Amino acid sequence: MSIKPDWNEIAIRIGDSLSHDDLNSEWSIECKKWLESVANEFGKEYRIEESPNFSIMSNESDRYIHVFSGLLERTLERILNTLKGIASDEGLGKHVALIFQDIDQYYEYVGMFFPEEGEFGLSSGMYINEGYGHFVFPSQDIDYAEPIAVHELTHACLVHLPIPLWLNEGMAVLMEDVLAGHRLFLNKEMVERHQSYWNEETIQSFWSGESFMATDEGQELSYNLAHILTRNICQDFTAFAKFSNNANYEDAGELAAQKYLGLSLTQIVGSFLGEGNWQPDGRLNKALQPTTKGVSSSGCYINK
Repeated sequence: MSIKPDWNEIAIRIGDSLSHDDLNSEWSIECKKWLESVANEFGKEYRIEESPNFSIMSNESDRYIHVFSGLLERTLERILNTLKGIASDEGLGKHVALIFQDIDQYYEYVGMFFPEEGEFGLSSGMYINEGYGHFVFPSQDIDYAEPIAVHELTHACLVHLPIPLWLNEGMAVLMEDVLAGHRLFLNKEMVERHQSYWNEETIQSFWSGESFMATDEGQELSYNLAHILTRNICQDFTAFAKFSNNANYEDAGELAAQKYLGLSLTQIVGSFLGEGNWQPDGRLNKALQPTTKGVSSSGCYINK
């Protein structure tokens, strides 16, 4: 099997006429074959370890994988509880995490999911929502890996929703805050940076999702702004849950915000940045949506 299988072909071959248990078994078999091919491609020292909800490919020590898989299991449960009614773990097969031994192998692998041309911001982990959705990490200290795992696992639990990228990333960084103590950084200097950077042109890249892949300070400010906006609008969780379940990337969530939050996106952004022309102008880049970390979706058959 290729390290980048044709999951459309596999989905057609498996079909959907089997029982849930049999479908889960078939997809688990395909997943294992795929992971074995990735492990063989990147070095014989890689192996595959299992936990109740995760398959992990790594060459880390047994202790590291034990601790990391335990972290993932606890984090999954906490995300589902914290974002109850929004996050979902429905799907077939286990969650998959690939941990590469060095940064070069990491970028070699994730590079297969990016366009051949263009500049992209650096990352220390990502959720690839293509085919069989999976996490990819470079090897790193477990304490540093925790907030990254929280962030990416949140994306996996939101993949069933056609939400705009700013909301997807906003909930992911909010979960870092709530579950991993990765607190929102906002002082006078940061506020001034936001006010200097965002205008009626740059805000459109925020709504479209393009700014989250920027190679300048726009990437950092996009994650920070998404965190601020999401934290502000989630205070009434019942209304926030309705908004999240109905927000759509096609209008950056504008109609859902008006209906369920009683606010326009201009008002939501304006409460932090002040008065301005913050409205999405319809030039949304649909090639980026729905997505995470700039990796486009081509149909995620396995969300779990």
